[in-house]
Amino acid sequence: MTLTATQQAAREGKLTASRVGVLMNGDDQAVHDLWRECTGDPSYEPPDLSAVWPVQLGTVTEALNLDWYERRTGHTVTRRGDVVVSDERVWAAATLDGWDADHPPGAVIECKHTGGFEPLETVMARYMPQVHWQMYVTGAPLAVLSVILGAREPVLEEIPRNDDYLAEILRRADDFWRCVEELRPPVALPPVDPPRPAAVREVDMSGSNIWASAATDWLENRDGAKAFNAATKELKALVPDDARRAYSNGVQVTRARNGALTIKEDKTDG
Repeated sequence: MTLTATQQAAREGKLTASRVGVLMNGDDQAVHDLWRECTGDPSYEPPDLSAVWPVQLGTVTEALNLDWYERRTGHTVTRRGDVVVSDERVWAAATLDGWDADHPPGAVIECKHTGGFEPLETVMARYMPQVHWQMYVTGAPLAVLSVILGAREPVLEEIPRNDDYLAEILRRADDFWRCVEELRPPVALPPVDPPRPAAVREVDMSGSNIWASAATDWLENRDGAKAFNAATKELKALVPDDARRAYSNGVQVTRARNGALTIKEDKTDG
């Protein structure tokens, strides 16, 4: 989303969710740039994202992403664009894309739009610090990442809060903010691998045409596959130990120098 003047004012002087990731990836330059930004270094110039297509595309599609979330889940999305400040750390804040109050006791919704070339697991790992920070400042035990991969329908991934991972984020954030308050340059720490979400849900794939097609092929060919594998094993077992090639009935088995047998159609037979 494009931040309003009110939202920008509420975020000023705060460590926000979109910035926390640099504390976890071990990039010394990124951490130093964040420190310069947070300390108000006059020589620091924030990157101009107005001409970055992926960023602007995500901004434009966010509202549609949230509307689609409501359509798919039947839940109402509230708190769009709310800036939330932590009760424990007054310098910790997050700007919400949305909030699902119908997902007791409430869940953060974070929208992303990617090119569709990366595995979903890679996308989830990249935004794990951000959604954990959002869960921290809101007190939510769960976040839902709604990801548009290319031009495909958004994929919804639930991310439960991992307390050990969050504790490491907070430890690093506390150290970093002390450096901000003391005007002392921070030192980047080694990267931390994000937790892998547990497989905790069932997914109805009835809306996927690709799944339907592949499932049909699997059901129709499973018996044939069993027969194919059994015949392959039997044909190879029939090849004499001293044979370089055995063939008949449109099938040939050849032996490599290392003794490995390969079976394939013999188009010269007949």
